[in-house]
Amino acid sequence: MSDEMRNPFINNTPSSSPIKPKSAGSHKVSKRPVSSSSLSASSVHSSPLRRPYATANLGYTDRFIPNRTDMDLNAVISIGRPATLPRLAPANSDNQLEFKRERQAHETFDAVLKNEIFGEKLGRDSNDNEDSIDRIKYTSSSTYEEPSTPPRSRDLPDRGSFTSPSRSAPITPRKLTFDDYQKPSSNSVRGATLLTYRERMATRPSTASIIQNQYFNSTSPVRPDSKKLLLSPGKKLREIAKVPYRVLDAPSLADDFYYDLIDWSSTDVLGVALGKSVFLTDNNTNEVVQLCDTDNEYTSLSWVGAGSHLAIGQGNGLVEIYDVVKRKCIRTLSGHTDRVACLSWNNHILSSGSRDRSILHRDVRAPEPYFEQVRTHSQEICGLKWNVEENKLASGGNDNKIYVYDGTLRTPILKLDEHTAAVKALAWSPHRRGILASGGGTADKKLKIWNINTSAKLHDVDTSSQVCNMIWSKNSDEIVTSHGYSKYNLTLWDCATMDPIAILKGHSFRVLHLTLSSDGTTVVSGAGDETLRYWKLFDKPKPKMHPTSVLINAFNQLR
Repeated sequence: MSDEMRNPFINNTPSSSPIKPKSAGSHKVSKRPVSSSSLSASSVHSSPLRRPYATANLGYTDRFIPNRTDMDLNAVISIGRPATLPRLAPANSDNQLEFKRERQAHETFDAVLKNEIFGEKLGRDSNDNEDSIDRIKYTSSSTYEEPSTPPRSRDLPDRGSFTSPSRSAPITPRKLTFDDYQKPSSNSVRGATLLTYRERMATRPSTASIIQNQYFNSTSPVRPDSKKLLLSPGKKLREIAKVPYRVLDAPSLADDFYYDLIDWSSTDVLGVALGKSVFLTDNNTNEVVQLCDTDNEYTSLSWVGAGSHLAIGQGNGLVEIYDVVKRKCIRTLSGHTDRVACLSWNNHILSSGSRDRSILHRDVRAPEPYFEQVRTHSQEICGLKWNVEENKLASGGNDNKIYVYDGTLRTPILKLDEHTAAVKALAWSPHRRGILASGGGTADKKLKIWNINTSAKLHDVDTSSQVCNMIWSKNSDEIVTSHGYSKYNLTLWDCATMDPIAILKGHSFRVLHLTLSSDGTTVVSGAGDETLRYWKLFDKPKPKMHPTSVLINAFNQLR
């Protein structure tokens, strides 16, 4: 067998063109000429002794040696452009405050890095009276753009130019040379650069001595303005405790979306309906007393503004008013034919919403059980909130509708029907006139902010969970929402941006009940896990200094 038959690679290799038989008298075919470049490359790979002197055209070397005498335009643009900070954390993240601290650290690092590399060049033609720290932070919003007219050849750098945002003409950094890598004579003027040469020390310094040298000695390796920025106190971020400071057992606390079973009075007394009994807890003395009990089930309760009387709704449609000082029922109001799911006070007017799809307005000074009946909703009324200062009433129902009424009129002045689930969570803003917040149920999960005066929707946020209840803080422009399926947590929102500030976890069932303390600092949440949790979320408001005026005092007395 021939060599060609024994070699499989020869047999399996296809021929590019059929070999024509050589005829008699045919000329010999000459070979294709070989270029010098291919010859040199093949010779280089074939023998290490025949390497040419110049190998730059091969495209590879043993190691990369940076050119320290040039300033790369790509590096200037990548470092000088605004910092690429992490994006806002999602709403379901529970480390919002830690994320803000990380952003602050990124901004400080970015400002120091730019100042150390470009500080002298950025401030070359800037105002001498300008603060260096302000110039560092202003660099964070720098933009890089091509000059409109080509510069002269003697001003043109090797790789590019840096354009200052405050001036149209580009600022060309001077070309670095080896003479620039000398130790500065004084650190008070510009500080040491990152490329400063230091002599080797006999012993390795400790970490404490390095920090001492870096921040407090005159031989700090950073510029004085960077040192000032690093040593200046950063923006103090808000501290919010992620765990409740108090947890109370609440046996028989109903796990029903339509119930509203806790409320905090202006006299700092917390009322809780547990099954067929109502208990009062004094926050000052921690004393717990039983106010009343019934054969029916309690479904809602609400304190009057003065904190002296408590209205309690029952499953049979009756509403009872208790004098908490005497601990006795002084009034029983009828009118509803089904359970009373929500109650709200407007001075001496008590409004109640029921599963019989009606709203009753009651004047507790009159002998009649009610003086006005409103039938607007097509299903159960599960949310009811008075705006006492503007005399506006908002109602939410199981029909996914929100109605706003002017006082006790039957005809609503506004209808909102963008929610796709039951609307129980309602809250009026105590800081801006005509601003209403609403939250949808399981099929909606939206938190919406409305301007009632203009009928405009200001915000629409997906909370990713059923919104069961909400409170608008009296001390700050923030909202606390409690959630059910399927997060079981509380969320604190910044109303200006609608970004979540903190996620509070701890409950293991739907957080259906929510109330705010009289001083506006503490939120109490109740859930189907039969616990009440106290959360310290807000600071006490600073006292406002009002100018003393006889006319204003007389007007307040008239009111």
